[in-house]
Amino acid sequence: MNTLAVENLTIATPHRVIVENVSLTIASGAILAVLGETGSGKSLIGSAIMGLVPTGVSVSGRIVVNGRIYDARDAHALRSLWSKDIFLLPQEPLNALAPLLSAEVQVAEQIKAPKALAGAAAALSAMQLDTEHHRKRPFELSGGMAQRVMAAIASVTGAGIVIADEPTKGLDADRRDVVAQVFKALRESGRVILLITHDIALVRLLADQIAFLDERTIIESGPADSVLRQPRTDYARRYIASDPSTWERRPYARSHTPKVIEADHLRIGFGNRILADDLNFHCHAGHISALLGKSGIGKTTLGRTLLGQATPLGGSIRRPIGKQGRFLQKLHQDPTRVFSPWQSLGRSMEDLRRLPDGERILNEVPGLMRRFGLRRDLLARRPHQISGGEAQRLALVRILATKPGMLIADEPTSRLDPPVQEQVIRYLRKVADEDELAILLITHDRDLATAIADRRMLMVAEATSPATLRDVTQAPLHNIRTAT
Repeated sequence: MNTLAVENLTIATPHRVIVENVSLTIASGAILAVLGETGSGKSLIGSAIMGLVPTGVSVSGRIVVNGRIYDARDAHALRSLWSKDIFLLPQEPLNALAPLLSAEVQVAEQIKAPKALAGAAAALSAMQLDTEHHRKRPFELSGGMAQRVMAAIASVTGAGIVIADEPTKGLDADRRDVVAQVFKALRESGRVILLITHDIALVRLLADQIAFLDERTIIESGPADSVLRQPRTDYARRYIASDPSTWERRPYARSHTPKVIEADHLRIGFGNRILADDLNFHCHAGHISALLGKSGIGKTTLGRTLLGQATPLGGSIRRPIGKQGRFLQKLHQDPTRVFSPWQSLGRSMEDLRRLPDGERILNEVPGLMRRFGLRRDLLARRPHQISGGEAQRLALVRILATKPGMLIADEPTSRLDPPVQEQVIRYLRKVADEDELAILLITHDRDLATAIADRRMLMVAEATSPATLRDVTQAPLHNIRTAT
């Protein structure tokens, strides 16, 4: 029988306590979801169980694995449990996968059978990863594809305890449900699953128990159904209410502001492969246009083509005459990769001073940081020393300080917990309204698009045909769900 317990776990840096006296217990065949704001220490709990606490961070307490007690400080003993007893599905799959091995080989390594490669191919296909991607190495995969490779590895692991840190980040709703089915099967086989997430939809699908982490400790826990239905603490109530599925739908209104960008019969892709064809659309100043569609369909490629980072295969893109330089900006899907890993974040922000009006731009940063709930001491750290959500908000601060005319935001809240997501998205809405910033929001979150966007566009494809674009702004939500 598989069991996992965390007893009086405390995690701290020389300057502050991050997690204090946290205790959790998960029985065989159960899923415990840990929810909490970005930077609250959720991922560090998983890291501590694996013996992966970063350098400079101290840890104390006990980890109990299948009845065996380990000192949380004994990283060597905890790491000896990898794959055999405990498997980690990490938050950053591209960093966790071996860079020189293909996807199918990395899955096959977890399968103890003569036909391991065949089993790996089946596991990857079950995650809706097309066979053309099975032999690709991690750097050739999108973030969502890499996430599915890790989910495939989790589906075949022999470990009785699975720690899943944001396992559905970057996945559309359909593929999120596929991953959820994997975890249900693991639970039915008697596995113990610690689910670290801010995806409330996933929690509703999977969790048996919920624990809310705030102010360094667990402030509320209990059966998932009762906690989600009647949370006892103000924090849990705010957290659940910030789920976009509870927001009002943004009403439709005709556009009266100038067009910022316009595409006619646009064809996109790479090499000889056409991802999408005959795309016709435009974005207006002060409007948020949401771009929806399945993972890998071409949404990110469309954004890169609009930015000039990829060459159109056909058609045309028109922008306002004279609008060059910083007019178009991109908020990347993975902000940890846009800051230099070798210097502090503050030093990276100082690079703004090199721009023609750099002093003015740099002066915008403190106020924007306050708006996004970012502490000034984050600037003294390097990218790997902050959470993904903190990096996302800081990347957004750096972009908005330049006052662009249009922002292409690729999954801008995929790393944020619901309360911070709501804060960021509502501020983007405010900037669009007050500064007439045009925003192309590339997202998998249909509820978010429905609540915040002025226009909703859906990329769809049939069989092997290139994708096309549909305007679903006034379509009923269930029609959008079926189409995606």
